[in-house]
Amino acid sequence: MDNYPYMVANNKISAMLENIRSAAKPTKFNKDLLVKMGYTSSNDLAIIPLLKRLNFLNEDNSPTSYYDELRDPTRYQFVLADRIKNLYTDLYQIKTNIHSSNDAEVKGAFSRITGKDEATVTRFFNTFKALTSLANFNATTEQQPVKPIQIVESELPPKTDAKAMPKGHPQFHYNIQVHLPATTDISVYNAIFKSLKENLLHE
Repeated sequence: MDNYPYMVANNKISAMLENIRSAAKPTKFNKDLLVKMGYTSSNDLAIIPLLKRLNFLNEDNSPTSYYDELRDPTRYQFVLADRIKNLYTDLYQIKTNIHSSNDAEVKGAFSRITGKDEATVTRFFNTFKALTSLANFNATTEQQPVKPIQIVESELPPKTDAKAMPKGHPQFHYNIQVHLPATTDISVYNAIFKSLKENLLHE
C-alpha cells in the first residue's frame, strides 16, 4: 500500500472515540454528527475516511458491526488493535509488534512501503501512533477477555438456613472466576464489576 489515511488533528482522535462510545449509534456518521459532537473544524472531517479504512464505517457512512464493538467499553481497545493490524498489514508483515518499535523504525517502515516524502510519512506515522496508543494488542477480537458469567436465581439451589440443617449435612459453596483483561483503562474494570454486581450478587 502506498497511501494511508491520516488526521492533522491527531490529538482529537481519543476524544472522538470516547464520543462514539458515549453517544447513541447513528444511522450515518457524517459531518452533521461531528458538528453535533462539537467538532466543527474542516480538519475534523478526516476522522470519517479514517474510520472507513479501519472498517468501522461502510462506504455510505453507516456503522459496521465493528462500530458496535468500538462502542463497548470492555472490548473497544481490542477491536481497535485488530482493525489497526488489518489496515497496516504491510507494517505488521515487517514486524509483528511494530507498534512497540521506536519512532525511527516505524517511520522508516512507512517510508519504504509508501515511497512518500518525509512530510507525508510523518503524517502517516503520527496518526498510526495516536491510534496504537489507544489500543490493546494483548488480545484480538478472536482472543477477547472472558466476560462475566451470568447466573440467574433459577439455576441455583434454594437457600437453606444453616442452623436448620442436620449435623453433617453438606453445605455448598460457589467459586466464580473472572479473567480480567490487561489494560490501563479503569473503565474496562468498572464495566466488568458492574456486570458482576448486577448479575451475580443477590441478597
